[in-house]
Amino acid sequence: MIWTRYLPGLAAAAGGAALLYSSRRKRAVAFACLATLLGLVGMEAEYWVAHGFPMSEVTFFVAAVALTLTALAFAALGGTALGILGLGFFAYVNLRYGAPYLLDYVLPILYAFLLGRSRRQLGWQGTGILRAGCTEGLWIAATYLLMFWRTSSLGKWGWITGAPW
Repeated sequence: MIWTRYLPGLAAAAGGAALLYSSRRKRAVAFACLATLLGLVGMEAEYWVAHGFPMSEVTFFVAAVALTLTALAFAALGGTALGILGLGFFAYVNLRYGAPYLLDYVLPILYAFLLGRSRRQLGWQGTGILRAGCTEGLWIAATYLLMFWRTSSLGKWGWITGAPW
């Protein structure tokens, strides 16, 4: 059934939103980091539901989980590094290959929240466009416009109807 393809992405999005919403100011970075971890697990589950879990993904998944747990241990500084790495990775992958899965759109938002909360906690923000959250929002808007264009130009929107891409 086509809706089974969306369940991991919807579960990760709902769980990530719940973690971000329920976090207290002191634990905002840790909860945002956990939301990205939940997103990674959901992303791999989405791949598995769509076409089976390839063994080539195991190394990436283990490395991504290890990086996320390391960032969690380093609090706001680790969250900043992981946020930058996550936003850069998804911008590259989604612009290079198109974004045919739901979590290709959810995970960058989780990494943007992580980066914004980490920068705010570290005091690494300025005024105007450099405010924590504003810069990340502009990054998301620009990359999403390019992702929509790239996914369309590659003809990868078939995942919506269950077609193989």
